[in-house]
Amino acid sequence: MSQASSITFGPPDHTYLHLDTPSRPMHWAMLLEVDPGPVGRLDLDTVRSRVADRASRYDLFRTGITGGRWTRPRMLQVAEISPELQVTAVDVADQAELHEAIGRLMGEPLPRGLPFWHITLLSVAGTEDRADDRQYLLVRVHHSLSDGIAGAAFSALLADGSDEDLSEFDRFATSPRFSISGIEKEALRTAKTAFEDAWADGEQGRRWPALTEDRRREVAWHSVSTRELRRAAKRAGATPHEFVLAAVGAALSTAPPTADRSENIRVTLPVTLDKDFRHTGNAVAVSLLTLSGDQDSVSAQLPRIREQLTRIEDDSMALYLAAADDAPRAPWPIFRLLSGASMKKMSPDIHVGINPGFTRVRTVLGAPIARLTALSPLVGYSFSVTILILGSRTSFGIVYDPAALPGYGRTFVEAFDTHLGAMDSARTVAP
Repeated sequence: MSQASSITFGPPDHTYLHLDTPSRPMHWAMLLEVDPGPVGRLDLDTVRSRVADRASRYDLFRTGITGGRWTRPRMLQVAEISPELQVTAVDVADQAELHEAIGRLMGEPLPRGLPFWHITLLSVAGTEDRADDRQYLLVRVHHSLSDGIAGAAFSALLADGSDEDLSEFDRFATSPRFSISGIEKEALRTAKTAFEDAWADGEQGRRWPALTEDRRREVAWHSVSTRELRRAAKRAGATPHEFVLAAVGAALSTAPPTADRSENIRVTLPVTLDKDFRHTGNAVAVSLLTLSGDQDSVSAQLPRIREQLTRIEDDSMALYLAAADDAPRAPWPIFRLLSGASMKKMSPDIHVGINPGFTRVRTVLGAPIARLTALSPLVGYSFSVTILILGSRTSFGIVYDPAALPGYGRTFVEAFDTHLGAMDSARTVAP
């Protein structure tokens, strides 16, 4: 049985419903790699029991929708979740099958009418190689329900800890949905000019493979020491944010996906409009940034990146595409058509998201979390890198369209690791 949800989506949340299609589902994911050594391998019933205990903690966990594509969505809240529907398991033989399974799940839409999230326990067949005995929990959440920063709330479905320990997630799950209104006309004009200039700057010489209608996804992931990353950035005379963007650009230039490399690569760069990080909805708007596709060193990439980041900040570029509460309303199908047209006009090549992590929890059902990686949906672009800076490790989650970029995950990560220059990096990439 379900009832009207106590959570009401606003314009920023609706954006991801407008853009959602069967072949381009709008859910993000957290991939938790756990070491079951101290407690033995996790089983499905144990994970379902933990989720059942935690699902009543926040209204957010019981919220879903019906409709939301060509009809206006109706928000619902289930009285009690079904662990059998919300938590499933997949057994794989090796790392290749693991990557294939996660890529498949990233391309499968979350079902309407149920809470808009799902957890999959993935177990790799144990071998003499200890690393292959790791297990993985993939937490998928529809972007209309929560953005990547507020997604920390969903860790409470699984994390170990007392009520007091888990209270660190409260602000992400119970604070009001984000809204924005009253943008001054002059500020909007400035943001629009900056956005249009950025669009024009990246338009020439673009030959990056476009996102196809193929719903398949492939994934790769990688991590480095946060300390070594900061040291590498300092050696380059850059902030970590500047350095990571430059390393992405250098890697794409060093190992382009096609022989005819792109002179410019247009990037969607998420920018939070909520500087205090106190929201459960989507406080993220998009700025544009252009990476050079023919500069294969970090130092060569940095000046252009630094100049663009300064303008993004000074001119509040993200306000131009911010979904404001006081914007004119139109029938739902019209908004869907306008959103699709806007994304097509923007025509981004790739996405690079950089997120701070917000949790001190380090175990799930007694099993230490060896690595936590964020994965993003493909929203009009064929390649995505999502960076999560969490404590001593910084992770990089890569999602891409294999019809546009066949097998590109390994190629990119190998080039990217070289440019990051971290001495103690730990690689796990798609074969």
